Amino acid sequence: MLNTTSARLRKHLLLPLCLGAALLSACASQGTTGGTTSTSTTAPAARPVHSIDWPGLRQGLDKALGNVAGAEVGAPTESSLHLRIPVSDGFSSASVELRAPLARALDTLIPTLNAYPDVAIHIVGHTDSVGSEMYNLQLSIGRSEAVMEYLRTRGIALDRMSADGKGEAESIADNSREAGRARNRRVEFFLRPLE
Repeated sequence: MLNTTSARLRKHLLLPLCLGAALLSACASQGTTGGTTSTSTTAPAARPVHSIDWPGLRQGLDKALGNVAGAEVGAPTESSLHLRIPVSDGFSSASVELRAPLARALDTLIPTLNAYPDVAIHIVGHTDSVGSEMYNLQLSIGRSEAVMEYLRTRGIALDRMSADGKGEAESIADNSREAGRARNRRVEFFLRPLE
């Protein structure tokens, strides 16, 4: 009996709220010009690409990653920048848990990334070929998401970031040797203007 009464009460409360919201949204969008409804077709202004100092950003990232062995910051283009951080000892084995060396490397990036709030950060995880292809894909996605969450907890706005994983699909070294597998375990950042 109590469940039926509370369901009726919710129904009676929700119906007027929904109708009120519909009426308010109709009133808010009601604009007349000669009997027709006018709508704006003007798109929001895009952020100007030239407002980002790509060489300055690269210099800041180079300086920040100066003590991180194997880290690479690519040459900036007109509207993007790529950096690579090795993670062979950045995660616990077969895990998405960040270890101290990777956390320290990410911590060095945060001031520079925060100084460029109009830059979007796309994080891509990679693995070596040990394990199944599907497992490595899932692991790389989980690791890139862990990096994104770590950066979020350190003040990087979530709406600036995205995460993806490639598993073992985009190797940069020979997976038949340990040194090659270590190079393939990495996180890459693709920086571009925030849209």
